[in-house]
Amino acid sequence: MLKKYIIRLLVFSAILSALSFGLFSFVLQQYYLPVFPYLISFFIIISILVHVILLKASNFRIAKFSTFYMGSTTAKLFLYIIFLIIYVLVDKENAVPFLLTFFVLYFLYTIFETFSLLIDLKEKN
Repeated sequence: MLKKYIIRLLVFSAILSALSFGLFSFVLQQYYLPVFPYLISFFIIISILVHVILLKASNFRIAKFSTFYMGSTTAKLFLYIIFLIIYVLVDKENAVPFLLTFFVLYFLYTIFETFSLLIDLKEKN
């Protein structure tokens, strides 16, 4: 199940990277940040870690799984907030484009993670 998830995640990330490359190359050149590829990598790593935790938690009763889900979501949000604060403090000049890019990626990866988790839990049952 994890292997399938990683493949889906890498395909999703590759498509997202290709679309982003097109947008940043032809439409939004002035907003491209060199840190963008690292953001994609950051989201991939966090997504895999959270998915592993949730897959292990899916072996427990629904109440315990819910606790793991809420805990992992909260931990992930705190990690993202810390990351955002540090980046904005270090690079104030590019704060707005970075924040917009980050939140678009956050939104897209959250949708992907939710659908993937539902698919994996459905297959498991």
